[in-house]
Amino acid sequence: MAALKEIDLVREQAEKCVRCGLCLTVCPVYAEEQDEKYVARGRNRLLSEIIDNHEDLKTGLKDRFSKCLLCRRCTMVCPEGIRTDLLNIAARAELVKGDGLPVYKSLPFRKVLNNRKLMRKALKVASKFQWLLPATKEPENTIHHIPLQTEGKIRHLPMVLAGLDGGRQLPSIAKRSLSEDMPELHRPVADVKNRNLRVAYFSGCATEFIFPEVGKALIMVLNKLGVEVVFPKEQGCCGISVFASGDLDTAREMARHNLDVFSQVDADLIITGCATCGSALKDGWTSYLPKNEEERKEFETFGAKVRDISELLVELADFKPLRYRSILPENTRVTYHDPCHLARYQGVIDQPRKILKQVFGNNFVEMDNNGCCGMGGSFNVEYYELSKKIAKKKIDSIAKTNTDVVINTCPGCMIQLIDNIERHHLPQRVVHMVEAIEPIPDSEV
Repeated sequence: MAALKEIDLVREQAEKCVRCGLCLTVCPVYAEEQDEKYVARGRNRLLSEIIDNHEDLKTGLKDRFSKCLLCRRCTMVCPEGIRTDLLNIAARAELVKGDGLPVYKSLPFRKVLNNRKLMRKALKVASKFQWLLPATKEPENTIHHIPLQTEGKIRHLPMVLAGLDGGRQLPSIAKRSLSEDMPELHRPVADVKNRNLRVAYFSGCATEFIFPEVGKALIMVLNKLGVEVVFPKEQGCCGISVFASGDLDTAREMARHNLDVFSQVDADLIITGCATCGSALKDGWTSYLPKNEEERKEFETFGAKVRDISELLVELADFKPLRYRSILPENTRVTYHDPCHLARYQGVIDQPRKILKQVFGNNFVEMDNNGCCGMGGSFNVEYYELSKKIAKKKIDSIAKTNTDVVINTCPGCMIQLIDNIERHHLPQRVVHMVEAIEPIPDSEV
């Protein structure tokens, strides 16, 4: 049999596994199902056995590789540092080559996510009918999950739609997308020290269509810090859900489109307020998509310019202590959720905490669970019941903090946390960091 091309690229990774079992201790899926077929050690052994004779990979083993959050917790504890995400995506890519994508993925990936204009039209139509879904009533006189979006609502699928994940709580599609409301160029506000820094903003699909106020808040925070922001409207999806499903060719097209768009912008840095997009731009494109070494270098050069908003806010703090303040109600108590794509893919752990400790002081409370929330992109769609079980540990940890707000910098995690907080009737609200803070003007220092 011919060797698997994609898997052959990471043959060394699979064969490095020493079967120590540390991955079992941290895997969210294994914690719920106790089945070694769905943990890194089990997959590594399988790949080692079939890497040169892979007919079995295309015979009923799709579940072995799709039931993984790609959270990288196993990689963090692995003594060999095995990149399980590389192995899983390589296997998924081979499955796509052999069996193709299911229609519920191929249609949105290749026709909608790959075409921002069509995506906007489709969601505009969908927004016209979302009034049919009941709105979840948030408590009176509290912070809302979408604090700056006055018309934002959380809607839930009635339980009669059990086959479509009945009971799920979802933020409404915004009436107007971010790019419909915002111009491309945003100069620093008047009377602020100009930092002579020009950044390009990569918004991501969730911010563009569901949380546009997050994008507006992020741009305003940077303008108040003396940073010029360019928001290229021709940008598209980062492609993470596409390459995570194994459709590398479509994801490569999406990455190349974004490279072309941002190459036309004279920017010092690329900024994102989405941990998932940030991990794709910094790491995903380079790790999974290059056809050759030249393309790999292109992706690496682009990724080196990418910063999460929390990284930039700390980098810009050439003053001590950091000069940010809360725009939430006085004495609001907050906790922070570590997105996997920020903490484990980008290594951004301390920066958000530096900001939150300075802004909220003793009202910032660490939760005892810094693990995955169970979202995992399409994992949440394919394995919703399992996703909810994984989230329950996070929800229990949030409840113990006795806080008012869960701060986050990943719209995907925000959607998952909102869903599970609402289902468990917790009082906490979920708020993006840029909707919770603002710079303190020099005149007030």
